[in-house]
Amino acid sequence: MRRVLWLAALAALALTQTVPLFADSPGDVMSTLESMKQQMTKMQETIDRQNLRIQQLESHKVLETPQANTPVQPSQATMSDADFQKGIKDNIGEVIPWMKGTKFGGDFRLRMENFSFYDKNDDAGSTGTANDRARNRTRIRLRWGFEKDYGDDWKVGFRLATGSTTDQTGTNQTLGNSGYFNFKTFNIERAYAGYSPNGLKDRGVFKGVTIGGGKFENPFLRYSTPIVWDSDVTPEGIYEKATLQFVSTEDTKVNLYTTLGQFILNENAAVDTDAEMYGYQGALNVSTYSFGGGDMPVDITGAISYYDYPGWYQTVVNNTASTSYLRTNSLSADDFRVVDFYPEVQFYVKHTPVTLWVDYVQNVANVGTTDTAQSLGNDIHDKNEAWGIGLKIGKAKKKGDWETFYGYYVIGANAVVAAFNDSDFGGPGYAGYTNRIGHKFGLGYQLTDNILFNWTGYLVRPLDPSSIVASSTNEDVFRSQLDMGYKF
Repeated sequence: MRRVLWLAALAALALTQTVPLFADSPGDVMSTLESMKQQMTKMQETIDRQNLRIQQLESHKVLETPQANTPVQPSQATMSDADFQKGIKDNIGEVIPWMKGTKFGGDFRLRMENFSFYDKNDDAGSTGTANDRARNRTRIRLRWGFEKDYGDDWKVGFRLATGSTTDQTGTNQTLGNSGYFNFKTFNIERAYAGYSPNGLKDRGVFKGVTIGGGKFENPFLRYSTPIVWDSDVTPEGIYEKATLQFVSTEDTKVNLYTTLGQFILNENAAVDTDAEMYGYQGALNVSTYSFGGGDMPVDITGAISYYDYPGWYQTVVNNTASTSYLRTNSLSADDFRVVDFYPEVQFYVKHTPVTLWVDYVQNVANVGTTDTAQSLGNDIHDKNEAWGIGLKIGKAKKKGDWETFYGYYVIGANAVVAAFNDSDFGGPGYAGYTNRIGHKFGLGYQLTDNILFNWTGYLVRPLDPSSIVASSTNEDVFRSQLDMGYKF
């Protein structure tokens, strides 16, 4: 009966001329939705009266028909916003076919950010520079997107976000910059299509296969750390993912997650300046209840990734754009062929998840520099390794949840491509990248199901202070980020 109610209400909305399907303004949309809600509430009252009559007849307590003005309990007649939204989601596709399988959503984040530098420069004196003075700023991030699941193996979607077209590692906009209440830019952050053949779902060892293309969420992000990838990077090209399950018992499951990626980094008409990236990742996960006889699983994962960047060095050296994608990689760096080994274990303490991880990264294509360069103390070019360790306790997912985390990172100047790793990890000029050593830590609390408060701190210094590598001559920087995020 409830489903019939929703379908009837939505059908009435679609067919009537007095309540248009596509309103001309946001005010019209809100008025339309409110009208729908009122109609559904009235229908719900009628159903509640009918249910009451049925209960009376079945109990043989009242044989006569109730009077028309018999009151209905408010809790029965009032439709909550949650019920209303759920009804729309569950049934609107029956009346408006093109909306079936659609998802809309996004988030807004307000950030208060502070920088404090601890170096030999006098902030107020002549030796101070704009890149190493204490600073406070307020930033916003807005993201909104749409995804359509066609129900026959295919999906398509997009997401818009604030940010800059010259920075692939951030979607923030700073209030007051460039000043005087100027408008903020909104860009295409994602635009993608995906294919997940039903014939490969739960077929033998295959649990699912997906092929995607366009500009999309980073498929390598789950089994990596900020050493290699900034979480805001959205690659462009094609990727393939597959999940294989080798063991499935009541106590233990063993899955293999494989990801391949063919990304376009730079394409233009100039000679020998195109660059691509080819990525390969495999992660073996064992999830078992066998340890300690508890009711929560222990997950052990070992992942290894390999990223090859043919043409990267030549294209960034010849880049004439205002942004240098070489960033903190040294100028004499060779090609980048990066190996990333990432083991992780997750267990529960009194139903609270605890995650321990280690990450080791090496650029096997970097061969170092000449003896002459090293004799001058310029051995920065040999820094082709990075590593980190970390801990996370809790997971902020729904109202009342909390989480805390800590990570320690050592990132050589040429260990990874500086254009794509964590841009918040310290550094003068308010940017991170490579040639860094330090700590990242924080605490998050889920105030409601949709509102998250989060604080993150960074205490970072250059790994090898040198004028050879950009943004590496300053000492410690403490960076503080206080966020309020709202999902919708």
